[in-house]
Order: sequence, then C-alpha cells, then structure tokens
Amino acid sequence: MAARRIAKSAVDWTAFAERVPANQRDFFRAFKAKSESIVNRVHQYPESLPKLDFSFYKARLANPAVAEQFEKQYQNVSVPFPKDKNNLLQEVDTQEKKAEADSKAFVGVLQGQIKEARMMLDKLGSIPPPDQMTHEMYAYYFPDKSLDPVSKPTFWPHIPMLQPGHKDHEYIK
Repeated sequence: MAARRIAKSAVDWTAFAERVPANQRDFFRAFKAKSESIVNRVHQYPESLPKLDFSFYKARLANPAVAEQFEKQYQNVSVPFPKDKNNLLQEVDTQEKKAEADSKAFVGVLQGQIKEARMMLDKLGSIPPPDQMTHEMYAYYFPDKSLDPVSKPTFWPHIPMLQPGHKDHEYIK
C-alpha cells in the first residue's frame, strides 16, 4: 500500500551501482543504506488515515454532537502532497537537458580526438622502428616536430616555449 506512494521515484540500484567508480563504492553503500532507511520509515506508516468507530464515541459521550463534529472534520482531513514552490523540478529538468547537450558536445570532441589518434597510430604503423630511423626520416614523417636548423633555428633545450620569439617566452624567467 505504501509502495504505491513512492513507486514513481523508485531507484534502479543495480544500474546505479554499475556506474559507481570503484573508489566510491563505500560512499555508494552508505548512500543506499540511508535511502533505504528513509523509505522504510515512510513504509511504516499507513497510506490512509485509520478508520475510527465514531458510533462507539457517540454512545459513550454525554454530548454526541461533539463526536459527530469530530467525525465530519476527520472525514474532511486531507494531507496534500508537497508542492514545488520554488519550481525546482523544472530547474533540475533544464539542468539535465543542458548537461545532456554538454555531454553530447564533449563526446563529439572526444570522437574527433579519437579519430586524430587513430590517424596517428596508422601513421606510426607505417614508419620504420625508432632504432632504424634517421634524423632525415624523422623530419620527413614528422615535419612539425623535427628540428630544422636552417628554416627554424632553435636554442638548447629545443622546447618551443623557451625559444626567442615564442608568445610565452617573456613570462618564463
């Protein structure tokens, strides 16, 4: 009977547990135990008000009109479901939609990076092993990474940001 009250908000704990990282399992177990204790507290109460035998009270009281008045008031009692005054549910829904859009954009960026990484792996698969590669071969396969003392002279250590003319060179001292 009480299960119908919260059936809408039931949590799929197995699906939730699959998404929890290994280092947060203890926190997840504590959260699940706390949630179950709250649900159990809700279930210990009946779904509707108990039925009272007002005829018993009418027969025992000196003034049965008082019992009738209580009976009418008791039948009219209704505990309303809490309302979302601050419209938090709609705010959560909009945040969820925004997070979903951000996730899709992030996945798109990652797919592009994966594509670039696969192209690099294909390129690495076609070159000779490092112990058989010469500086000229390295410059041919990786022109942007190789040292070119004629076109792009550099100073030791040959790190781009430590070279004169680099945009961050003046900040490194």
